[in-house]
Amino acid sequence: MGLEFRKVLIMSVIGMRASAQEIRYAVLKYDSATGNVIFVNKDTENRIKYPATINSIEDKLYWAKSEIDRIIRINPDVDKMYIKMNEYGTENAARRETTYIDSIFLLSAKEHNIPVIRKLNSQISSNASKAKEYAEYRVGKTEKYWNNTIADAILVAYWGLKYYV
Repeated sequence: MGLEFRKVLIMSVIGMRASAQEIRYAVLKYDSATGNVIFVNKDTENRIKYPATINSIEDKLYWAKSEIDRIIRINPDVDKMYIKMNEYGTENAARRETTYIDSIFLLSAKEHNIPVIRKLNSQISSNASKAKEYAEYRVGKTEKYWNNTIADAILVAYWGLKYYV
């Protein structure tokens, strides 16, 4: 009678989505032993509002960098970061700022040696009108502040788990 070893894969990814008002993030874990995907921060912090006292883009970026670094520190087992980007051809001042925040996601991930991948709706089989429905079906929804921004963060992270494992 020999010993049987079974490899159990537990992978953790973080999905990030910036909007003009906030940063939303979803930490998802996949457990190969059970086949379950768990929305780790569903009932805890998953929303970071920009402080009303910040008036300049450089201060907003500086603040966002410290917050993203904090999120990474409190989730040390994250294997990859996935960013849901703005769709091409939708440029305006608010979306330009979210693109700047996306660059902070990239910088923080690089500094923490976390591989990062950026995706559009079409690349994660989603669209703005169905994002909340798709996200809820896959991992459930948050009790508070359920919106398309968190749904995008969930869907991009879920896509990462689906194609990474």
